[in-house]
Amino acid sequence: MQIKDPKPEIQRLEELAIQVRDGEIKLPMFQRPFVWKPTDMLNLLDSIYKGYPIGSLLLWNSSQRLSSERHIQGLSVNKENSLFFPTNYLLDGQQRLTTLCGALFWEGNDQSSIWNIHFDLITETFFYPKNEIQLHHFPLNKLIKTSDFIKQCMKFEHHSKKEVYYAVAERLLKSLKDYKIAVVKIGDMTIEEVAPIFERINSTGRKLTMVDLMMAATWSNGFDLNAEIRVIKEIANDVGFFEISDQIILRSISAAADLGINKEDIQKLRTKKPNELKNACEQTRVAIKAAIEFIKSELNIHDFSYIPYAFQLTYLTEFFRLNPSPSGDKKDHLKKWFWFTSATRYFGTSNTGQVSKDITLIRNYSLNKIQALFDSDEIDISKLLFDNFNLRNATSTTFSILLGRMDPQVTIDGIRIDTSYKHNKKSEFYTSFCPNDETLKKMNISKIIYPYKDHFSDIAEGDDYLGLHLLNVNCIEATYNNNTNDYINIRASIVANLIKDLTGCKAKFSLDPILIETFNVDEQDEDF
Repeated sequence: MQIKDPKPEIQRLEELAIQVRDGEIKLPMFQRPFVWKPTDMLNLLDSIYKGYPIGSLLLWNSSQRLSSERHIQGLSVNKENSLFFPTNYLLDGQQRLTTLCGALFWEGNDQSSIWNIHFDLITETFFYPKNEIQLHHFPLNKLIKTSDFIKQCMKFEHHSKKEVYYAVAERLLKSLKDYKIAVVKIGDMTIEEVAPIFERINSTGRKLTMVDLMMAATWSNGFDLNAEIRVIKEIANDVGFFEISDQIILRSISAAADLGINKEDIQKLRTKKPNELKNACEQTRVAIKAAIEFIKSELNIHDFSYIPYAFQLTYLTEFFRLNPSPSGDKKDHLKKWFWFTSATRYFGTSNTGQVSKDITLIRNYSLNKIQALFDSDEIDISKLLFDNFNLRNATSTTFSILLGRMDPQVTIDGIRIDTSYKHNKKSEFYTSFCPNDETLKKMNISKIIYPYKDHFSDIAEGDDYLGLHLLNVNCIEATYNNNTNDYINIRASIVANLIKDLTGCKAKFSLDPILIETFNVDEQDEDF
């Protein structure tokens, strides 16, 4: 890998801000958006005024035509200079240069703008005006242009403190115009070579993601990956699946481009022409909508956060891309595959080799080249039952969608269920109903849907809706008798039988030796 030696230079901060405004320094789209708070901006300006160090900047001089910002928080960037290459991309210092550029070149239309920053000539502090502007409040956007600066200072002419105001205003102007900063320039390198440098020096600690890289590398006048991903996310939002990450969508776009979904495969998107990329995105739009509708109607899952593994959405999207109108048998097997991969934590240890095999498997199944996605007679559901309940874990997520699968309308004590739990992944929607054992109370197996507090009452024996909560009267009796051993075996049997129905596989479970001692259970291995 050939990398040109970094070239450190000392430049005036004002000149750098002008270059950003004029499009001579570009803010690449793979930079994160402007996120500084007003206090951050005021602190930066105060440091500059007082001559404090504010760190160096990093520029990447490149001939690559990458997507860059045309507007900075409402501040337009010169488009004509944006067409000239090679150019300088700002890799480190975005928040600092954006703050300075915005404050100095704000056009002054919206008084509530984050760029409407003033300097108090008496207290010598930067602030956002909330009340009426006073004579000694100097707007920063009147500093750089000489005629604006003179006109602003002329307002002091008849004031008793005009000499003080003049002196402080000149000191403010000089502090910004004369402030020098170290700028390091690196030579023309590929986006892959720049990525680790960007990650290493980025003062915010933000890592360059695969989406960022592909967004930059595939950008052209005819294709904008960022815009395409937004459209796909809007489609998912419209059918009720929010917060699907850009990375997940990018995987499906790569698959739709007839590539793999591992990192090395996704990087090959750069070799595709704009029309090929557009076609892949169009296919993804249709397929992801079909996959989500399948998940909602066939699996009774109504929120993306309740899908145990994101790979499941990726593979379902690829299936429906290649087979948009599957038979009933195909759908039935897809459901078994979903519950099989969820209950067995199949994707919990996926590696690149396994991912490559799985994407090939789903494609072959969708095209009728193979008859099944998995072949197993027996599965172990111990983790599903006995992991500690935490909805950040796949096992707890799986247990929660098992609880919601039968769509219970009332709680086990007869209260109408708040169905918002289907669209909001919060642990408060679940409570422990089990014998009084602190270890057991933490486990998945103890949980039921119960989105209320301080309402729990006795359950009448023989209520026929207990099965909708994966309970029966024997579970209730074991709970009231504080019989941990009976409760575990009875409820585990219920869940195991359900898993057998959903996957077609026998389900076995066993307690961890430590838990065996805790519960004093005599028989831990059961097959159903």
